[in-house]
Amino acid sequence: MKSRKTKQIQRSVRIVLVEPEYEINIGHVARVMANFGFWELYLVNPKVEIGFNAKMFAKHASHLLQKAKVVPRLEDALRGCNFVVGTTGIVGRGRNIIRNPVTPAKFAADMGKLDGRFAILFGREGTGLNQEEIKKCDFLVTIPADEDYPVLNLSHALAIVLYELSSNKEQNMIIQASGEEKEMLINCFNSIVDYFSPQLRSPEKIKLSFKRVIGRSLVSDVEAAAILCVLQRIRKKLKIKKI
Repeated sequence: MKSRKTKQIQRSVRIVLVEPEYEINIGHVARVMANFGFWELYLVNPKVEIGFNAKMFAKHASHLLQKAKVVPRLEDALRGCNFVVGTTGIVGRGRNIIRNPVTPAKFAADMGKLDGRFAILFGREGTGLNQEEIKKCDFLVTIPADEDYPVLNLSHALAIVLYELSSNKEQNMIIQASGEEKEMLINCFNSIVDYFSPQLRSPEKIKLSFKRVIGRSLVSDVEAAAILCVLQRIRKKLKIKKI
């Protein structure tokens, strides 16, 4: 019997496939979602129709394909979600990646402390998510695999992620800072960065780094208020006008 926590997680997760290329994989994704009790599926600009092969490989989960939402842009698939979670098979620390991915188990533990809706993105079978799509993510998840062949099949990766979410233990909820509170925090920080921008090497990267830190740090409403209080005092001391 499903626990209340498991049902809550299932209701709060939206699976988003970005430009899927193969009907078979779409069918397998639907089957895996049904296996773990998830049902909300979005397809962003798919390169194939949801046809006979997709329904055949979905087996008894073809009803999920019938309900799947097909949208032209990623923004359409993210509407209504509080958190965006990207998945990647390539882990690196180049200039374009400014935060470390976490394992599905770690993400499941973090997610259990949050209250909101999550869009979990899976990229193209050939190239995955691009940098612009990754920039939209609050979390980045990777599955540890052999370094000689670290990229898993789409449905296999989904199965591992959903398994971890389904097996996540009951945890105490914290009151998450609202989107408006986070936005105030980021805007205040950005105004201070702008003030010092002539002396900084990469002010835009600093802003983006802070945004990602706030996105993945599980900041509570109390923590956000405390940080904002200090930033506002700094801004007042520097005589920076409010945005």
